[in-house]
Amino acid sequence: MENGAQENDEVFQPGAGPTSDENAEKAELEAFVVSLQERYQLRAQERQQNQAPERPAEEDFFRYDSSLKKNTAFVKRLKQFTAQQLPSLMQDVSGLNLTKYISEVSAALVEAKLKMSDIGAVLTLCNHLHRHYADFAPTLFENWQKLLLIKPGEKVANPSKMRVDLRFYAELISMGIFSNKTGLPLLGACLTGLITQDKEEHVNLSIVLSFCKHCGDEYAGLVPTRISDLAKKHDMTMPVSPLLPPDRQSNLRNLLRDYYQSLAEHLRSEHRQLQLAEKSRRKMLQSKGEVTTEKREQLAQLQASYEKLHASTSALADLLGEAMPQLEELQETGPPSEGSVLDGRAGEELQFGNLDPWRDEETKSFYVDLPDLRQFLPNYCDKKQPGGEGDNPQQQQQQQDDEEDIEDTGELVPNMLAGPPITEETLDMDMPELDGDLSYSESTSSLQDEEDAGATVDQEVAEEETLKDGANLGGVGVGGGNGTPSNHGNRRYFEQFVQNLQNCVNRELIDNAAIDFLLNLNTKSKRKRLVKVLFGVQRTRLDLLPMYARFVAIIDLVSPDVAHELCQMLKIDFKYHLKKKDQINIETKIKVVRYIGELVKFGIYKKLEALYCLRCLLHSFQHHNVEMTCAFLEVCGVYLYNCPDSRMRTNAFLEQMMRLKMNTTMLDRYVQQVENVYYLVKRPEGLKVARKERPLIHTYIRQLIFKELDKANVDKMIQLLRRLNWDDVGTFNYAVRCLSRAYNIRYHLIRSLADLLAGLNSYQERAVIHVIDTVLEDIRAGLEIHDNKLAQRRVAMVKYLGELYNYQLVDSDNILNTLYSIISFGVSLSHDGPPSIVDPPESLFRLKLACVLLDTCGQYFTTGENRRRLDYFLVFFQRYYWYKKSHPYFTGSNAGGVGAANNDEKSVPGARLNVKDLFPILMDHMYRECLKSLRPKLKLYASFEQAKEAVNSLRQKIFPVEELERVNQDQEQSNGQHSQRTTSDAPESSDHEDSLQSDECTSDAGDDISEGYGTKRSNGKRHTMDDEDDDTPSPPMEGVDQELEGYDEDDEEDDNDEDNEFYGDDRDCELEVVSEPPPQKQPEDLEFEREFERMASEYCQQRAKDSAKVNPKHVPIPITFRNETKKTYDQLQEPTNVKSDTVPFALMIRGKGKQQLYKTFEAPEDSSLAQYIREQERKLQEEKDSVKRLTLNISERLEEEDYQESLNQPSRTSDPLRMRPLKPAKFKHPKGVPDIDAIFH
Repeated sequence: MENGAQENDEVFQPGAGPTSDENAEKAELEAFVVSLQERYQLRAQERQQNQAPERPAEEDFFRYDSSLKKNTAFVKRLKQFTAQQLPSLMQDVSGLNLTKYISEVSAALVEAKLKMSDIGAVLTLCNHLHRHYADFAPTLFENWQKLLLIKPGEKVANPSKMRVDLRFYAELISMGIFSNKTGLPLLGACLTGLITQDKEEHVNLSIVLSFCKHCGDEYAGLVPTRISDLAKKHDMTMPVSPLLPPDRQSNLRNLLRDYYQSLAEHLRSEHRQLQLAEKSRRKMLQSKGEVTTEKREQLAQLQASYEKLHASTSALADLLGEAMPQLEELQETGPPSEGSVLDGRAGEELQFGNLDPWRDEETKSFYVDLPDLRQFLPNYCDKKQPGGEGDNPQQQQQQQDDEEDIEDTGELVPNMLAGPPITEETLDMDMPELDGDLSYSESTSSLQDEEDAGATVDQEVAEEETLKDGANLGGVGVGGGNGTPSNHGNRRYFEQFVQNLQNCVNRELIDNAAIDFLLNLNTKSKRKRLVKVLFGVQRTRLDLLPMYARFVAIIDLVSPDVAHELCQMLKIDFKYHLKKKDQINIETKIKVVRYIGELVKFGIYKKLEALYCLRCLLHSFQHHNVEMTCAFLEVCGVYLYNCPDSRMRTNAFLEQMMRLKMNTTMLDRYVQQVENVYYLVKRPEGLKVARKERPLIHTYIRQLIFKELDKANVDKMIQLLRRLNWDDVGTFNYAVRCLSRAYNIRYHLIRSLADLLAGLNSYQERAVIHVIDTVLEDIRAGLEIHDNKLAQRRVAMVKYLGELYNYQLVDSDNILNTLYSIISFGVSLSHDGPPSIVDPPESLFRLKLACVLLDTCGQYFTTGENRRRLDYFLVFFQRYYWYKKSHPYFTGSNAGGVGAANNDEKSVPGARLNVKDLFPILMDHMYRECLKSLRPKLKLYASFEQAKEAVNSLRQKIFPVEELERVNQDQEQSNGQHSQRTTSDAPESSDHEDSLQSDECTSDAGDDISEGYGTKRSNGKRHTMDDEDDDTPSPPMEGVDQELEGYDEDDEEDDNDEDNEFYGDDRDCELEVVSEPPPQKQPEDLEFEREFERMASEYCQQRAKDSAKVNPKHVPIPITFRNETKKTYDQLQEPTNVKSDTVPFALMIRGKGKQQLYKTFEAPEDSSLAQYIREQERKLQEEKDSVKRLTLNISERLEEEDYQESLNQPSRTSDPLRMRPLKPAKFKHPKGVPDIDAIFH
């Protein structure tokens, strides 16, 4: 349509005619002829002057300077001759007498390394020398003979100098400095030697071609083919040089034609070799998937040599008027060998099998079945045909608008920014720096300028449309009857169209939008604005990318410029992000590569361009490039891998990606992404997914729990699960199994699973108990097996346990037991010993488990005993945290600490490469946020030593030293010879830690963090049990009390079961437990005890001899002063005038004869002296009260211990069959008078 419009403009413009091109050609021909005639005339005049020069007499040279110094300097300057030196050299020549130095001057001119641009200047200098010195021409010719005479078999040493020298010598002949009789034989011999000795390799081609370009018209009558054709076309006669007769010119022309024939044959041979090399490259690419570096270099050399030879052959053929040789394509002959390229679809199927880029019919229909909207555009075909524009007025108006848009708007994206098109050779070459010409400033400034220009164009177009609307208001309304918008609201209609385009989220809507645009908005300006809209899709709306790509593919059938401009913008944006190498804007980068992938599947973005993008990403395979590569392959990797023309390259890039993954240290999530996308694109061959055959009822249970369960349908799922046959053992066990596997559902649905289990508790209590036991056992098994593969499973099960407590399905004892097991099972709490197998130093996963469990249910430990027990646990939890953080693995204090931390970066997410602190900052934040959410005012410990001191002080506070010694003695007596369990510095079991909670005294931290918490749990929880945190507290830590006081019936049953399993049928046999004899003391120990007793006795005797020194701070008041200050009864009855704001003091001074005198005075109450005395008195009183209170507490504790021992005396019967050590009686601090009814009834 555009070409047609331009042709019409040319036809109807009055100033233009059909012979405008001919006039230009004729003017070009005339200018060439005139310039050629002027050059021939100038040469003829110079030749005439040089053949009969008028030289000055010899006497005239006597007045010139003939000094050796200046003449020698002049000769040296000639050896470095340039065109810029001509004026100064001409001035020197006019003042020097060179009669004796002509031979040196001639040799210097011949030896000078001239350029083609220096030929005119040096000819002027030679003219001047020839017309002044008669010996110049003979000596110059002698030097040329030494240089131009080529011996048989001798190669040109310096082709560049020979090329310039040959033209220089030919110009000297044409100017008449050398006569034809003298100069032509040497020139002919030189040309003959250059041509006849070089008909195979053609290394002298540049010399011969340069001679033909500059001197071929005078010596061989050569005229460019185009000029010759124009002369024949316009019946013009070309001027002929009078230098040589035509017969002499024809001899040289025939010699050059023979040389051209050999050159043509050489070109055919090079072309054949290049085709064979290309075929070998394709064969290697399709057989191995990649081309070796040596093969690529060889092919690049052949390609460069062929292109250079082809250009020279074309130039020589144009000068000689010969036709270029026919280059035949290499034909495939014979059956293809194994691994060779097979042409045709049958060959592709034999080579690759039946490839399916889509893998399902629905996807194929979306990307392939595009509506051909040309049938909806009745004038579409007329636009392509000339002469059909005058039938429809609406079409003429549309064509006029497009023509105006073409004049007003330019390209949206310059091609220079997008770079050259990608070819297969580009993919095979080594990866250079990514578009060095595309700098950051260029790309951004260019795109910004284009956007500004586009905005200006849009504004101008809108104003022009408004003017057109005003002019057309009185005319016929276009589109008013067929539903199309009129010109009056065209702009607003487009804006509304753009807004509605974001809501096209399915195939039908996007197809309708494409039809609407092509029918009503298909103008040049609207298409450019549409490209901006399509390119500027929000980075979070990845769901729109397939729809927009389909929209562009439909528009491309009618208007290809939209797809072209969009691809160019995406290519520039991709290169910009890749060259920037910043670690931000990851969503924008993902959007760009996914957009490109969608366009590739629609055939809009070329496959070679897409593979080049993939290669650029693999060239710097780190950080965001890993995610971009995975996103790109996820979208179009399957398509590229299953297309025959891109399969081999895609396979090579996939293998390269896996090699980079193996040889590069990456984060775990990057490794997982790479493996997922690799096996998504390249499915393992011969591996079929084995679907497990399950009974129908099992499939139904899995469907309800794992797929249909969500927050909104929990009640419905409860009703459906109640309908199961719970009496059937298989159904019962499988339902329990599915309800126990919280790791098989999404993380946010674990709460819904706990809600479902709470709803079933009222109907299937036995199943709920089994589920809880399974959950606890799974958590315990995870602690015993340290495997990173079970990480997500362990987190999900701990989360599930916390949600079960929130729904009152488990007690606080289970939660605390689990928490203590997490931080104590298999933990050594020592940095010097061997690392634990189940809890390595570099593993911080248990910290995460504890934080997840505390975050899930810790907020409900707010009142009563549960709150205090959790406070005690937080002390031990902080100790475990600091044990991990202070380990040499993270502090880098040992030799291998830093290296080990660096090597294990994959297993420790978020690790910081800091020499002082290698502890992951993400784990530190998780720990602090967890404690802050539970106890906002809790004071966190600052070191491992501080945390250990806090634990020791807590133990001393709950269990004094005497109590612990008595417990240890009881345990040693009960254990006997049995093996002791390996325990850490933490309590032996979580129950033992729970026993610390029995004391009524609370820590300061517990008092500080008790604010801001209620007793109610979050809404929406199921309350199937009575709240254990009511106003009437239940006996705290029943399990611990039972173990300390003795074994109850349940413990005996459990122990009997264990004993039955362990002993088998030997249960009835009588076992005798022999206690271990006390160890014998060694001689060293006895000697040490004697020395210690002697030292202690000496120290006591020495202390008895020492006299007690009086503390100077406490000087007793003299008795005399006491008597003086003592008042009688009458004096006490008298009113005293004591000021309330003063404090009386007595000052002791020294009088005559060392007598002590006392004076009384009153000091202000706010003075430093009064305040100091009062502070000392207060501290002394507090110390006395503290000692008094401790004394009373010790007395009461001793009495209570005696009382509890008397009560528990009958129940202390040892069972010889029990291998479990007896635990001491629990100490319970009395709140007041003992309850007699509780003791005796």
